[in-house]
Amino acid sequence: MIITPFGTYNGDSWEEHCQVFLKMKYEADGYQEMTAHTNGDLGIEGFTREGIVFQCYCPDEEYDSSKLYEHQRGKITEDLGKLKKFKSQLLKFFQGVKIKKWIFITPKITNKELIRHCHAKAVEYRIDETMKDLLDDSFDVLAHDELFYGKEIIQAKQILDEKININVSIPDADEIINWKQCQTASIAILDRKIGSLFLGLDEPNRSKRTNKYIDLQVRNYIKGQEILNHMQRTYSSAYEKQVKIKSSIASHLEAEVLLTDLAPKELLDDTLEKYKTALMGEKFHDVFEFSVYNDLCHEAIASWLIDCPLDFGG
Repeated sequence: MIITPFGTYNGDSWEEHCQVFLKMKYEADGYQEMTAHTNGDLGIEGFTREGIVFQCYCPDEEYDSSKLYEHQRGKITEDLGKLKKFKSQLLKFFQGVKIKKWIFITPKITNKELIRHCHAKAVEYRIDETMKDLLDDSFDVLAHDELFYGKEIIQAKQILDEKININVSIPDADEIINWKQCQTASIAILDRKIGSLFLGLDEPNRSKRTNKYIDLQVRNYIKGQEILNHMQRTYSSAYEKQVKIKSSIASHLEAEVLLTDLAPKELLDDTLEKYKTALMGEKFHDVFEFSVYNDLCHEAIASWLIDCPLDFGG
């Protein structure tokens, strides 16, 4: 199994996803799947009538960068070799169309040496006289990770009835401390606002809870910003919807804070619920896993506390 920003995959589930998004992306180019149920897949998962072939690979487990590169390099070398081994059979499928690109699709690429290896193999096969009847003179070998198919992966997951996960790390204590040291003005604002949530407690307990809650809000903000950055790059439509929802609520928060009769904790809960409901209205919970949906909600609260619209006390 391998974990990526888009989800968790093994060899079978990755191939299943690849077939769905390749059919969507290359339908107009006459994409054809090469099923492996009879006599193997001949070293390719599918091809287009334009001369592009694809091979999918997902490692069996999480490897470090060096080990992952070794497995990916070995797989590329092995499967390119099948072009020679099964050339006579492939010629019957391609019917005079020469292969221009051989694309290796893998969830993630962590070592740039894989690109160099692809280029070296492309040169090797281009100058091989025995392959001239199958390969175009411009034959190239490319490696693609999942980011090349971000939009299609979203659609593939919906077709396969899966929700999208965005895996980002939880900020550690050092990240939180560094952020606080760089954002002293924001911390002062948070300290004043969050202190209002713990009125009535004796001073040692109030300070302790205030500091702890500040750390939680900073953590939620940092993690949420990473999720949003990823959404902006790969799920632009969902990102833009989120921006509009968040901006609309923020534009009215200042007036609501001035007029509200709600206690600080009630106002906080009410604002969070309003944002959750708005996201649900745009079907975020149908597309993204609960963890993503939940992290977005807590990022919004943290950002409103830091950036001023959400305040307590009128």
